[in-house]
Amino acid sequence: MTDDSYRNSVINAAAATKVQHAQLQDLPLSAARKMYKGGIRPGEPVRTRVQAQKMLEKIPPSQRAGIDGKSAANNAEHYLSDKHASHIKPHSKGGSNHPNNIKWENGKDNVARGGKPMTSIEQMRLNAKYHFDNLTGAVKAGLQAAPVGAAVGAITTIPFSLLTNGLRVVRGEISPQEAATTTLKDTAIGGAVGGVTAFATTAVAAACPPIAIALSAAAPVLAVVGATGMVYEFFRILDDHKQAVKTYYESLTRQELERLQEIENELIYEHQKNLEFLAQAEAINHEITNRPIAPGIQGAMQRLSESIAIAQSLGLTSADSNLLPDSQMPYLLPSS
Repeated sequence: MTDDSYRNSVINAAAATKVQHAQLQDLPLSAARKMYKGGIRPGEPVRTRVQAQKMLEKIPPSQRAGIDGKSAANNAEHYLSDKHASHIKPHSKGGSNHPNNIKWENGKDNVARGGKPMTSIEQMRLNAKYHFDNLTGAVKAGLQAAPVGAAVGAITTIPFSLLTNGLRVVRGEISPQEAATTTLKDTAIGGAVGGVTAFATTAVAAACPPIAIALSAAAPVLAVVGATGMVYEFFRILDDHKQAVKTYYESLTRQELERLQEIENELIYEHQKNLEFLAQAEAINHEITNRPIAPGIQGAMQRLSESIAIAQSLGLTSADSNLLPDSQMPYLLPSS
């Protein structure tokens, strides 16, 4: 998997991430009633829209997040299903219904406290519970988004891995089986990268609404960047293939030139050997033809013995000529 594929998987998975936090208008009637009337006694004025929005924001962000307004509202309603709007300072002690005096608390705990003020330890416990719920909700949202991110990462990776490894098969660098194995590996890595990106992006965005807003605003730009990156990767793969083929044929040309040079060197060497042999043969021929010629049979025999000696000195035997004996010529007595 190349750096381009890694980057494209990250960008496309981030662009596909969708996180939206519930707004008042998204809530079903029962949940919206809690925002306006939660903790308020009959006959007391309900909260304003601004105060109701603050009551909604007291729900941990990740617990009121979803892929759209409807799913976000459903998550918020589910979170509030066992919660009461608990007063930090109770009505009996002059406590108000303002959101600053309210915390979402398990209904059983609120009932058990009765009309007592909420202690600092209880407030710390609820604050810790708020952050814990926000964390668990973020992790849950991330896990739900991971499969989609993995699919996006795999889809982003597989066509380019197929193209890259297919061209490697064409160039003879790997076998089709190796190409299939590498493509599966690249796809798995791309899916893992996309899944991790979607998990991290969604979890952070769910836990932090400003990041979710920024991500939603940046999604179109990320989509364009991802598409541009994929186009760039496509042409880069083709260019790499072109360069690899060019290098391959240049290497073949160099090999042919080196082989031709070796053949030429061998021919030059053989030619030099032939020239040396001809020079040696010419010298021997000159020695043979310029010998003094003695008259009679005795002179002829002497010349024959000399010729045989010269031939044998050159490495010739009876296998090369019938005129060359295997043994020494018999000695002929001179005629009386």
